[in-house]
Amino acid sequence: MEGEQFTVLVVEDEATHQMLIRKALSREGTPFSLVQFTRDSEEAVRFARQMAFDVLLVDNRIPGTRGLDLLTELREAGVEAPFVLMTSAGSEDLVVEAYRQKVDDYVIKDSGFWKELPQVLLRVIRTDRAKRRVQELHARYERTNAKLEKLNADIQLRNEAIRDKVRALRTAVAALAPADTAVLTPLVEEIEVLL
Repeated sequence: MEGEQFTVLVVEDEATHQMLIRKALSREGTPFSLVQFTRDSEEAVRFARQMAFDVLLVDNRIPGTRGLDLLTELREAGVEAPFVLMTSAGSEDLVVEAYRQKVDDYVIKDSGFWKELPQVLLRVIRTDRAKRRVQELHARYERTNAKLEKLNADIQLRNEAIRDKVRALRTAVAALAPADTAVLTPLVEEIEVLL
């Protein structure tokens, strides 16, 4: 992730908070190449459908809906970016609901909330990337395992077909003259040992 640049969709309608967030995410040394601001849920959905963002930073009180309701709408639209919820007044019920809806992190907008935003967003992005990598590796493992199981089944079928042919050969050898049987029987037995 060293040297990578990330994109952020910010859904915040308060101009002062927008300015603080912009300041925090555009400081020198922060890895955010694009910070797209929207003021309401409709615009957020439109942007999120048009572009893949690395993280979504959403206020819980936005015109038209709550941030948690926007999360549901975005997930239904196929948006999978990690989600950080902001709120001016945190409550235990809101935190519980946020985590039930699989919010990746939660920020209370106190007087200095914006100072920690770059670290919060980076942590969420890194965690999401690691989780996706584990899922990708697990899916690859499952595909490889399925191929190995198929290969094993094919080998078992081929071995059974060879065994059938060896049994037929043994029957044919047994029907030969005794002198020929004495020569061929050890060869058939060697083949059977290999199986």
